[in-house]
Amino acid sequence: MPPTLHDTLSRNLRAGLVGRDAERARFAGAIVAEALPFHVVHVYGPGGVGKTTLLREFERLAAEAGVPAALLDLRDVDATPDGFALAVDAAFARASPPGDGASGERRVLLLDTFEAAQSVDGWLQRVFLPAQSADLLVVIAGRHAPAPAWTADAAWAGAVASMPLGNLTAAEAEAFLDRRDVPAGERAGVLAFTHGYPLALALVAERFRQRPGAPFFPSEAPDIVRTLLERFVRDVPSPAHRTAIEGAALVRALTEPLLAALVNGDASPGGPDAHALFGWLRGLTFVDDGPRGLVLHDVAREAIEADLRWRDAERHAALHARARRHYTSRLLATGTEVAVVLGDYVHLYRDNPVVQPLLGPLAGAWQGADVRPARPMRTADVPALVAMAQRHEGDEGARIAAHWFGQQPRATEVFDAADGTPAGFLTALALDETDRADRAADPLAAAAWAAVEGTRRPGERVLLFRFWMDGEAYQGLSAVQSLIFAQTVRHYLTTPRLAVSLLPIADADLWGPVLAFAGLARWPEATATVGGQAFAVFGMDWRAVPPAMWLDALADRVPNEIPAPPERAPAEGLAVLSYEAFAEAVRDALKCAARPHRLAGNPLLRTALVDAAAGPDADESDRTAVLVTLLTEAAETLQGTPREVPLWNALRLTYFKPAPSQALAAERLDVPFSSYRRHLVRGVAHVVDTLWRQETGGTA
Repeated sequence: MPPTLHDTLSRNLRAGLVGRDAERARFAGAIVAEALPFHVVHVYGPGGVGKTTLLREFERLAAEAGVPAALLDLRDVDATPDGFALAVDAAFARASPPGDGASGERRVLLLDTFEAAQSVDGWLQRVFLPAQSADLLVVIAGRHAPAPAWTADAAWAGAVASMPLGNLTAAEAEAFLDRRDVPAGERAGVLAFTHGYPLALALVAERFRQRPGAPFFPSEAPDIVRTLLERFVRDVPSPAHRTAIEGAALVRALTEPLLAALVNGDASPGGPDAHALFGWLRGLTFVDDGPRGLVLHDVAREAIEADLRWRDAERHAALHARARRHYTSRLLATGTEVAVVLGDYVHLYRDNPVVQPLLGPLAGAWQGADVRPARPMRTADVPALVAMAQRHEGDEGARIAAHWFGQQPRATEVFDAADGTPAGFLTALALDETDRADRAADPLAAAAWAAVEGTRRPGERVLLFRFWMDGEAYQGLSAVQSLIFAQTVRHYLTTPRLAVSLLPIADADLWGPVLAFAGLARWPEATATVGGQAFAVFGMDWRAVPPAMWLDALADRVPNEIPAPPERAPAEGLAVLSYEAFAEAVRDALKCAARPHRLAGNPLLRTALVDAAAGPDADESDRTAVLVTLLTEAAETLQGTPREVPLWNALRLTYFKPAPSQALAAERLDVPFSSYRRHLVRGVAHVVDTLWRQETGGTA
C-alpha cells in the first residue's frame, strides 16, 4: 500500500519532535505494564507549548506497542455526555486494530483541547470513566491544571498522574533550531526571544524557511507576536481583564495591591475588583504562582507587552507609570525589602539602553548565589575585610580601611556568603562625625568634606560610601553589588537630616550612566587619587532633592529615557543656602513683602522652607504668596510678649504696611529714631532665625 499524506505528516512530526523525554518514557512504560500504574494523565500548559505534538507522539508510541489509540480534538465534539460518548466510540472504531504484541483490552484515549469540553469534566470523572475497562488509559490535554476534584478525591488519588509542560531547555531548543536549519549565528538571538517556547521556536524557524539569509529582529516580527497572543489571550471577559493581563506583563511579580494600582489608576472608588481579577489571572495556564506573586510565562510576558507597546503606546506608558508610582511609594514605606522593591522597579526598565546591559550579568550573578542580607560588622570580621580592601585597592586602601574600621566601626555592614564568611562589605562613613586629623588620613574623605563643608548647616548629616566591594568582583556586577546598592538606598531614605551622600567609583565608565539614570550627579571637586587609583565621585544633595522628590523623579522616568549626567543638583531641585545667603535672602524678601511681584527671583522661593508649605506642584505666584505668609507669621510671633511688641511694630510699619519713610515710621511709633532702628534690626534677626529653624529642621 503506497504511503499516505498521514504517513508523511507523521514522519515530519517525528523528525521535528525534541525534548519531552521523561513524558514519553513514562507513557511508553505505562502502556506496556502488566497493570496500568495510573488511569488518567493530565497534560497541561499554555497554548503552543506542545501538548498536541506530545499527544500525537503518544499515539505513535501506542501504535508501536500494538495498543489501539484514539485521538480526539474536543473542539470538534459536542460537549455533552451523549455527544462525548458517541465521539469516543466513533474514534475507537476508526483506530487501527491492535497488531502483534497487543495486550488484551489495553486501549488509549487521547483527549486534546480539553478546555473546549470543560462542561463534561465532572461527568467524565464520576460517570464515564468508572464504567470503562481497567485497561483504558486516558490522556487529557488542556490549558488548565486538573480541577481539585481529581486530586482531592481519595478514590482517584492513586489513579491520576500530572504532566505539566514548560519550555524546552536551552539544549533542546538548540536541537529544535538545528533540525530546522536555522543559521547558527542567529540562534542566540532566537533563543533570547523565544525562551525555548515551542510555538515561538516553530514560528521563527518558519520565518527563516521563508526568508533564508535575512537576519531576525524580534521587533520586526509582529506576525509572530500576534500568533503568540492568539494562543495566550483568547476571549478576555472585559477591558479590566485585558488591563490586568497587560499590567502583569510589565511587572516582575504581580501582587493584589499592585494589580489594584494598575487597573484602577488612581485607586478611585468603584473601579474594577482587583481581588476577582487576581483570582482570574491565577487560573490562566501561562501564569504561575511565584513566591512573591503571580508571574507570567516569559514568552507570554514579552508577546503581550510587545503587542501593547505597538498597539497603544500611550496605554503602555500609563500602565508603566502606575507601576513606577506603586514601587516608589513602597520604597518610602518599606523596611527590609528595599532590595526586592528596587529589583521590581529596575525590571520595568529591562529594555532601557542604560539598564539592559547590566540586568543580564546581574541575573547571572544571582543564579546559584547565596548571599545574606547586610549585618553590622563584628570585630572578628576586620582581618578579612582589610584583606579584601588590600586585594582590590592595594596597601593604601587597606591602611585606610583599617583606620575607618577603628574610628567608625558601626559604619560598616557586611554581606555573608552561605558559609558565613564575608562576601563583601559597605562602609558608609558619617563625615559630619569626623575631625580634621581623621580626614587627613584619607584623601577621599578630605576631598569629600572640602566639597560639602561650605554649604553644610549645623546638625546636617553627610555620608561618604567610602568602601563598597564584592570580595571577588570588587565594584563589578555581582549579587553582592545589588545588595550594596539597595543598602545605599536604605541610607538615603532613613538617615535623619541627610544633607549629602557621596559615592566614590573606580570605574566611572561602567557605573556613570547607571548612576546618572538614578539621578546622581558627578562631583568633580570631591575627586581624589588613592594609592594610584583615581576615584570619580557621584553624589546627591538631598536638601536640593529630598528623597520624596527623588522618588517622584524616578517614577516619572520613561522606559527608554537616557538622561544626561546632571551637574550637581538638577535645575528643578531646591536651593541650598548657607546661613549668610539665607539671611540676605530674608532681608531682601522683607523689603518686597508689601509688593510681592518684586519677589520674583528671590532664592527663598526654591528652598525647602517654601516648598514644604506650597507643595511641589505650586507655581511661582503660589510660592510667592506662601513666602509672604511665612515672613508675616514669623514677624507676628513677636506680639506674644510685651517686650518684643516694639520689634513687631517696627517690622510692620517698615515692611508689611510701610510708612513713606523710616523717619515717619519712628514718628508714628512715637519712639526715637535710634530706638526704632535698634528694634528693626532685632526684628529682622528674629524673622531670619525663625525661618532658618524651619528651613534646617530646628537648628538655629
